[in-house]
Amino acid sequence: MTLQALQTAVADLNQRWDAAFNRGDAAALAALYDEQGAVLPAGGNAALGAAQIEALFAGAIDQGLHNHRIELHAVIGDSEVATQRGRWSAQANGEGGLQTFSGHLTMVYRRQPDRSWRLITHIWN
Repeated sequence: MTLQALQTAVADLNQRWDAAFNRGDAAALAALYDEQGAVLPAGGNAALGAAQIEALFAGAIDQGLHNHRIELHAVIGDSEVATQRGRWSAQANGEGGLQTFSGHLTMVYRRQPDRSWRLITHIWN
């Protein structure tokens, strides 16, 4: 797999991730993760597996986070494993109006038997 093809695949995954989050679909988010997937939020408990990942993102959505955006900075990998480095941002209504949150992220993808990509590790600060 060429680097350009890998970058295109990861950019598409980012768009799918943001779209699911922004429509409030925690189940669709969880479906983007490998069966052994782990989400490691800054300062929080790890979410392991689909049920915990879905619950984690459902909680964030229920708290009013919206307008999520993943900005891709770099991708490395091969035809079986890929790692993305980038930034994330999201907004929420709070005291004093709209608040914007952002930070860095790392996402690791593993190729599935059906040749699709799914997240195995997702961490942010």
